[in-house]
Amino acid sequence: MKKKKWDRKGNVFIFPGTGQALIQKGRAALEAKQYDEAASFLSQALEHPLTEEGDVKTALLLALYESGRYDSALELCKDMLHKGLGDYYDVLDIYVLILMQQKQYKTIFSTLSALMEEKQLPEEKREYFERLLELSRKMLDAPETRWMPLFTGQETLREQTLRLMELAHVNIQPYYDELVAMLEKEGTHPFLQTLILNVLKEHGIERAVTVRKFEFTGSVIPVQLSDAFEKDYFKKVIHFLEDELADKDPVQLEQVKEIVKHHFFLIYPFEPKEISPEGWARASLRQLRTYYQEPGLETENELDKEVQKSLAFMRKLDEISSPIM
Repeated sequence: MKKKKWDRKGNVFIFPGTGQALIQKGRAALEAKQYDEAASFLSQALEHPLTEEGDVKTALLLALYESGRYDSALELCKDMLHKGLGDYYDVLDIYVLILMQQKQYKTIFSTLSALMEEKQLPEEKREYFERLLELSRKMLDAPETRWMPLFTGQETLREQTLRLMELAHVNIQPYYDELVAMLEKEGTHPFLQTLILNVLKEHGIERAVTVRKFEFTGSVIPVQLSDAFEKDYFKKVIHFLEDELADKDPVQLEQVKEIVKHHFFLIYPFEPKEISPEGWARASLRQLRTYYQEPGLETENELDKEVQKSLAFMRKLDEISSPIM
């Protein structure tokens, strides 16, 4: 019996057929319109030796495009066009569509102009790409549209919140620089900064942005961010509170959960990592009991340093108003 050949990647042996299994999972996810999952499987498949690289990259391109990850899709288009992978005109079509969405009309014009000069195009393709070429020429010749800024500085917090919520389903490119500047600016309301990150995440932004919030500063890629209440630290805090209160006082449990959610929404995408999840949970519980003025509570000086530090930060968070919707 013939032995199967194992591939080796670094110090890891790859089982025969692993790449094909990933391709099948990726294609199944693509058919089910689970585009993020499809992109993950197909990207992994490309790390294995394949005889159908063009087909796999075409499927990956569709997954990236449909999931709104346009920067990655654009880079994949360039790679495929350069290497001659996949159906040339199908890849070019997606490439031009993404460039249109990003208003890169100069690149479209130069690409299609060269195509018309160099390629013997089928008649039906020539007519289609000539229309796109003419459209890109018109857009280049059109006077530049002046976009009004998103905010004038006179809006209330509620008005700003509503305006950001409206961006979920519109083109944010005209406002992108303004949104990024608000993330970087110390003094921007942290509630608004969290909304901005969610807007950028929903639009599949893959470019790194800098966020300055409280004493935290960091660079994040919005599309890769977990939701505020899905992060491990938050879940550990909630788990500790559930262990403490689920049987003894379920009403108080729900109340303290709301306090924790409010705080973590404000500090998102950061976490108080110098404080343990248990310490933060105990401080949240102490804060709730203080609201109720429960008898027999220790003085704050009697609490351990971690809880004291947590409470000091929580008071700072509680001073920040949230919009009344």
